[in-house]
This record gives sequence, structure tokens and C-alpha cells, in this order.
Amino acid sequence: EDLGVLVIRPATGLTGEDERLLELAAQSVAFLLLMQRSTAVAEGPVRDELLDDLLADPQHAPQQIVQRARRLGIDLGKPHVLVVARPEGGEQGRAVVWASSYAYRMSGLKTVQGGCIVLLLPGLDASAAAKAVSGELAPLLGHPVSVGAAGPGWSPDSAGRMYLEAMRCLDAMSALGGAGSAASVQDLGFLGLLLSDDHDVDGFIESAIGPVLDYDAERFTDLTRTLEAYFASGGSPTNAAEALHVHPNTVSRRLERISELLGAEWQKPGQVLEVQLALRLQRTRDVLARQRGADPTRPSPPTA
Repeated sequence: EDLGVLVIRPATGLTGEDERLLELAAQSVAFLLLMQRSTAVAEGPVRDELLDDLLADPQHAPQQIVQRARRLGIDLGKPHVLVVARPEGGEQGRAVVWASSYAYRMSGLKTVQGGCIVLLLPGLDASAAAKAVSGELAPLLGHPVSVGAAGPGWSPDSAGRMYLEAMRCLDAMSALGGAGSAASVQDLGFLGLLLSDDHDVDGFIESAIGPVLDYDAERFTDLTRTLEAYFASGGSPTNAAEALHVHPNTVSRRLERISELLGAEWQKPGQVLEVQLALRLQRTRDVLARQRGADPTRPSPPTA
């Protein structure tokens, strides 16, 4: 089994003694890797049981769970993401051994539920964690691995919620023909908004049209209303200009600015749908905020 590669780039040619030294170094590194993996496998049942308890509903003795995690060098009060990996074929044993080692290396937890590998890993970026797991596990197994992720969460009781969201993400990818891919709830756009437990409307609006809202707020421009008029007119800059009582060239310049803020592909089907949905949600927020007498200019930041 390949454990890794050791590379040396000498300034001069290698002597026989140098080659023997390199061989000894490679053997030492391999021995250390094997010891690390053996430790991870030995701790595996303890880590599995801890994550199983974190995912239980309701949780068993939350205070004891925090203490057990601390003994394993894991601080559940810091941000974590949850990753669910489902190998698409092949035997599960090799994947489980890898997962034990990976969780140990990443100072996280691992368990197996419903034929899927579940990892609780420190970090803020669920999407990056999903891609990292897929990038290591799929080549090792030699066949596709579907990976869904959710988070971050900042407390022990968030693990169960993240697990449900990651499983929904995985099921959604399969239903959309995306088996073998890796994504987080955030990557699914408005579908992720529907799949998440907290329905993070603020986060969705921010990701879809946040730069446009910021630009309007900072420069007192009217890009948001231009977008609304553009969509209401069926994508016609001329008709949008009539509705806004401005020259068509003004609308064209504003659309160019929007492309700079949102990216050149904002009018492609998938992203344009999210932009329209975010505009509708923001407009609804404006109406409700005015009724309450609140400031409607931006979505309120999520509270801790």
C-alpha cells in the first residue's frame, strides 16, 4: 500500500551513502505514518461512539459529551462542519479505515451510519471540506464518492442539525443526477435554502445579490431597481428604461456594472433564477420592514 511519496532534490549527484540515507528516511516516515494510523484505528470506536452520541436525538448527557471530546483534543465550542460521504460501489472497509485516519489527522470525529461515512471536522467552509474529502477518498477507492456537507455549527447540539442538512444535500444531488460529486448546502443555492433547517434567507440574499446591495448602499445608485425592472420587462433593456424613465444606454451601463459585481455568468439560467428569487425575497423584506418601521436597506445580520 502506498502511504505517500518522499522526494529529494539534491544540489549535486547522490552518492551510495546518500541513497541509503534516503531509504532509511523513507522507512522512518512510513513507520510514523503507520503508527499514526494505528493510533487512529485504535481510537476509532471511542470517536465513533462520541459522534453517534452527538447525532442522537435527544443528546445523551451533553456536558459529559463535551468532556469526552476534550479528552480527545476536540473543542466542540469552536466552529465545525459535518461531511457525509457515500462511496458509490466497492467495499466499505477501506473507506472506513481511511476515515478513521482522516478524522484523527484533522482533529475531528468519524462514524458510520446508514452505509455512509460521517465526519465532524473543525472549520468554517463546508464546501471546501466536502471537496477535500472527495479529493482524497475517491482516488483511494478508485470509484466515485458522493459527498454532502453542511455547517458551520458552533455548539455540540448543532451536530444533529448539520447531519440532517448534509443528508438532504446528498439526497438532492442524487435526485439531480449528481452522484459522485461533492457539494455543501450553500453550493445548492435556493435548493440549499429549502433544505436547511434554519432557512438562512439573509445568507442566501447576500450570496446572490449582496455586492449589488452593497454598491447601492455605498454610492446611492439604483442597480437593484434596475435589475427588478429588467426582469419585469422580460430581459429587455429598452422596456426597462421606459419603466425607469431613463435612457436605454443608462440601463445598459447599469447592467454592465451589475456584471462586474456579480460575474459575467449572472444571466445564465441557474444563477439568474437565484438572482430573481433573492430580489423577490429582498423586496418582501423591504415591505415587511416598512410595516414595522425598521430599516429596510439591507437584510439584518444573523444573530448568534
